[in-house]
Amino acid sequence: MIPLEHFDASQISPGGPDAPDLSSYGKRFLAEGDSWFTIGSLHLLKSANLLQEMAFSQRNVAVNCAAPGDQLVRMVEHVRDSRFLELLRGRTARFWDGILLSAGGNDLIGAIATPASVAGVAVPLERRLLRSAAEWGGVGEGPARYVSDTGWSTFADYLRANFDQLIAFREAGPSAGQPIFMHTYAVPTPRPAGAGIGGAWLMPSLLAYAIPAGEWRSVAALFIKRLAALLAAIAADSARYPNVHAFDTSSVALVAALEGASGESGDWVNEIHLTHGGCRKLARPWSVAIEAAF
Repeated sequence: MIPLEHFDASQISPGGPDAPDLSSYGKRFLAEGDSWFTIGSLHLLKSANLLQEMAFSQRNVAVNCAAPGDQLVRMVEHVRDSRFLELLRGRTARFWDGILLSAGGNDLIGAIATPASVAGVAVPLERRLLRSAAEWGGVGEGPARYVSDTGWSTFADYLRANFDQLIAFREAGPSAGQPIFMHTYAVPTPRPAGAGIGGAWLMPSLLAYAIPAGEWRSVAALFIKRLAALLAAIAADSARYPNVHAFDTSSVALVAALEGASGESGDWVNEIHLTHGGCRKLARPWSVAIEAAF
């Protein structure tokens, strides 16, 4: 298998003397997404992403527009991610054999972080994903007792609406109808392990809602499974989202991080990012699925 070659979008300047020649590659991908396509750690030797670990039977290339922390809404707003939209349907757009997309994870983390109240005013359940202690359901509901179903419905509508916009942008350029390949996410262990600055991503939200520590991983698993089901449903809706493919990472066995670990643990370099080995475990079968789709 031949590792996927990739260039940052900033290197693709029309007519520029240093712009790479992409004509000799078998498949040319435009990549956009969050930190699973960029850096997962400030420690450069430990930082890993899926693009680094993808490999195919032929020499392929990706032009990467991803940025850490990107949410899907930022990917489809011209002002916030002009490079991606310019290369997809702008003046410098070109034909891409496919689009590689890492999206939904940061949107989910951001939505989970919505507080129960702002300036003393309660945030309605339909505008947040977690329930406060007084709103918890019965013990028999399992981890779902902590989750706002009306909030999840709002989140799902938001994600679908942004995919609508992404499809519209794809159809407006020379790559109309070309496949979009996205992945689901592995289940993280909420724990005090940030990227080197600031704190963790999930743990502060669970603490703010007083969710018992023994339930953290099951709550994280529930959210990741719901997101996976949502992305799978989007890919299955070929009338609304034509030629979209979702690779289900749940079929790949990863070593979970230990609860409470503050650094690298299992296949995880920190709370929500994988090590090189973890990325490889997901990227290689995803590469096979992408190649099979062609």
